[in-house]
Amino acid sequence: MYIKKRLISIISSALVVSLLFTGCGSSFKQSVFSKGVLTKEQGSYNEAGKNPEDLNVESIMNELTSDEYLSRVVGTNENTKSAEFIKNYYEAIGLEPFNNGSYFQEVDLNKEMRSIFNPAGDNENEVDNVIGVIKGEDSSKAIVISAHFDHVTVRKKNEEAASNTDSQQISVSKIEGAIDNASGVAVLLESAKELANYYSDEKPPYDIIFAAFNAEELGLIGSRKFVSEFKETYDDWYNINIDCVGVKGNEGLAVKNNDPASQELYDDFIEVLDEDDVYYEMVPYAMNEEGAVVGSSDHMSFRRENAASLVIGQDGITGVVHTDDDNMSIVDVELIDDIKEALVDFIIKTDEKIY
Repeated sequence: MYIKKRLISIISSALVVSLLFTGCGSSFKQSVFSKGVLTKEQGSYNEAGKNPEDLNVESIMNELTSDEYLSRVVGTNENTKSAEFIKNYYEAIGLEPFNNGSYFQEVDLNKEMRSIFNPAGDNENEVDNVIGVIKGEDSSKAIVISAHFDHVTVRKKNEEAASNTDSQQISVSKIEGAIDNASGVAVLLESAKELANYYSDEKPPYDIIFAAFNAEELGLIGSRKFVSEFKETYDDWYNINIDCVGVKGNEGLAVKNNDPASQELYDDFIEVLDEDDVYYEMVPYAMNEEGAVVGSSDHMSFRRENAASLVIGQDGITGVVHTDDDNMSIVDVELIDDIKEALVDFIIKTDEKIY
């Protein structure tokens, strides 16, 4: 399945907990201890995201990498505020709530996750996907455009520490997560805005779902919940997932496909990249310098259910994600805008097609 599982060490003063990690990038040490996390109701004061006409790729990324949202770790206030920002944006551009009148889809963390993310037991540790939809003429089929919005913190051991298990010698670094995956969220939101405007007078042939997934960094938990819960709602659907785009430099989009069921989708998307002059390389997503695929993303949740899926991600990202280097200083905003426009062009040109 090309999903590499990574062991994450989560260390407290009395406990070392190991868990499997699947996500974009390489292995790392992280810690999350959330107390008094905002509920959706408590977070509703947040006005951010309600002015989409004033926002663009760069301003969205600046918002999501600011101190108020920094790291966007599952189970933290920053994660809750990020979900609220996305919900506000969806609502303001006129997307319909997808889940029985709500933009939120609850994602339960399992018992082990709950003990890690809330050792004090102060909240229920339910996190949310944020889902909006442009309803089509035929709601038996759908296009799902997705990006995850959660991120990580990195735990670093002080080399001068007297004890390897001394929690006082472990520093927690909050990182911006500009590339992983504020970039993908910006593309998701701005493409939703353009497509909502394009289809304002006439419905698309099929539903177009915009899914901001949570808990991707913990093993694609949010997207797996979404697919399992809604796969029976549609006779057919396919997925385009955006994860890690816009690094300055010469690397193109990684568009080598390894899934036969998705080949036609890749071929048609590459044709649009050629038309829009967006640079790409025939290499697999999340390949490191040694040629090994070391990560994956939420598109795999769809492939597990035999749905076609495509990941829009850049080559050369594995040395950047989950490090302090993943910040706005390395972002090529113009490139991200170009990728967003190519995605919008693709959806419009192929909107009568389900892969």
